[in-house]
This record gives sequence, C-alpha cells and structure tokens, in this order.
Amino acid sequence: MKITYIFIGLLACALGVGIAQYIMPNADPALEFSGNGSTTGQVIPDRLGGNFTLMQAGKPIELSDFQDKLVVMYFGFASCPDVCPTTLTVIASALRELTPEELENVQPIFISVDPERDQGENLMAYATYFHPSFIGITGGAVEVQKVANQYGAFFFKSQSDSAMGYTIDHTSETYLVSEGGKHVTALPHEMTSDSLLDAIRTRLQQ
Repeated sequence: MKITYIFIGLLACALGVGIAQYIMPNADPALEFSGNGSTTGQVIPDRLGGNFTLMQAGKPIELSDFQDKLVVMYFGFASCPDVCPTTLTVIASALRELTPEELENVQPIFISVDPERDQGENLMAYATYFHPSFIGITGGAVEVQKVANQYGAFFFKSQSDSAMGYTIDHTSETYLVSEGGKHVTALPHEMTSDSLLDAIRTRLQQ
C-alpha cells in the first residue's frame, strides 16, 4: 500500500509539472506558485478548468450553478480507506473555522471517481458526513474522466484481493475555483486546515 501512495505522489508531481509546462506559455497571467505549495492559474477553456455538468441523485449539477461562490472541490470515492477521509476531514476543519458569512460564499463539492458504487443519496450521505454544506456528485465514467482531465486530476481502477473487488488510485489535490470560475487553485495533499483556511479567505477577499 505504501508503494502505491509513493507512486501516486510521484505521478501527481509529474502531472502537475506537465500541466504547468503545457499551459504556462498560453496563460495570461502566468501560473502563480505560492509558498504553501499551491498553484493558481487562469481558467482557459479546453485547457485548464472550466464549467462541467455531473449528476446528484438524477439531477444535473453544473459548476456554473455556484458561480457566485468560491468552490472547494475534491476528487475521490466513498470506499477510499484513508486518503479521501483524511483530506475531507482537513477540508471540513477549515470550513468550520469560517464565519457564517464566509461559509455562505463557499460551496464544497465532492466528485466521486467511482460512479459504479457511488450514486444518489449514498453519495450525498458520505459527503455531508464530513460537513453539511458538502454536495456529492458523479456521472458516467466518460463524464467524470473529462472533468478530471479539465482540472489535472488523475485516477485509475486497480484490481484488489479485498472484498471490494477493486480500488481506485488517484491524486489528492484540493481545488479552489474562484467566484465566476475565472481562476483555479490546486492545493497539495500535504495542506493543513490552516493553509486551506488561509487560501479560502484570500480568495474570498479578491
């Protein structure tokens, strides 16, 4: 299991560098790299970020439905044994430090990369377990892969000898999509609730 996490970490790093090299010549302004390991870039249609539509219990949900809010977005799956719960707990801790007025302007979204097992009310129950303002969405395999590609996320199904039959290896960045969907910030798995809180408040003030 440790080898898998090391592989994912190296893959995430390589993927991030590749994305930066790919979009930087075309991005204006260029990518911004902060001291906390986060990277912010301007949304470029068909290249970085952008709107998408997925489903929540049969209802289509668009990112643009929340264009007047800062979106905190994470890709994972409900059967994830450790990485997802750890990161979602960090996100929830940061959300609980926000004032009611700040929280009103933030929408956390959990995107499941395991649509075979995560659907409807079960997915919502998992998401809201961490914080009541979370929503859980997913879609067909092709749709979810497309959204992941838009944001530089990576995942793949891995067969397992466990009772689950398979697991999903995935990168573990947390994404902040600014109000109006103009900028996207990727924060590393190593982020703390304090660093996420600072990033959220910085974006809310812009």
